[in-house]
Amino acid sequence: MSKPEITLSVPGEKAYALVLRLALGGVAILKDLDAGTLDDLRAASDEACDCLLHQASSARRLTLEVTDGGDQLTVSLMADLARETGGDAAQCQEETEISRAVLETLVPRVALHAAECGCISRIDLTLPKAVRMGA
Repeated sequence: MSKPEITLSVPGEKAYALVLRLALGGVAILKDLDAGTLDDLRAASDEACDCLLHQASSARRLTLEVTDGGDQLTVSLMADLARETGGDAAQCQEETEISRAVLETLVPRVALHAAECGCISRIDLTLPKAVRMGA
């Protein structure tokens, strides 16, 4: 994968997920995404943040990275996970599968990456960039 051209890191709290969501508006302008794609990407980022923030290991920070692959755009959301013990691993797994199902209805390609503790530490959302007609 190419090097990310946009990176934004915020505290791992639900209130700061809004900052990441708003940043995607700027990404849409920079990358010529249409309104429908932006809406889907924002909804997917909300779901991804919820997934990363509601696990057995808490997130100290959330980071957004945007990588332009030419004909596709990858938005990665990552959690810097605290190494806490406890939590219900089975419940985390069930909630992760629900998140995956929601994400896959919004974005064509979704990849969830687990940390050693079993919690999700990174979610990659990859979508095709629109081709402008008559440009």
